[in-house]
Amino acid sequence: MPEDRKLTHAVEKALGEDERTSGLSSVHVKAVAGVIFAEGEVESLEQRAAVEEVAKSVSGVRFVRSRLQINPQARTGGWREAHRHEEE
Repeated sequence: MPEDRKLTHAVEKALGEDERTSGLSSVHVKAVAGVIFAEGEVESLEQRAAVEEVAKSVSGVRFVRSRLQINPQARTGGWREAHRHEEE
């Protein structure tokens, strides 16, 4: 659905702009009917909470389902570009 792609893109953008989550390259999000599914690895409970908080703050997000795993060696780096969710 186009709405899901737009919401996924909005959450990815918000995560990339927040200083607490901008370096998380091993976190993946997907929107389905207003629900955000977050998967991957983060370094700490604090990072997991930050991802959830940022995602919840995006307009249109009804619920965040987090499947994020804690791994102190989780990869960090620049947030992925959202180009894979461009509109058709």
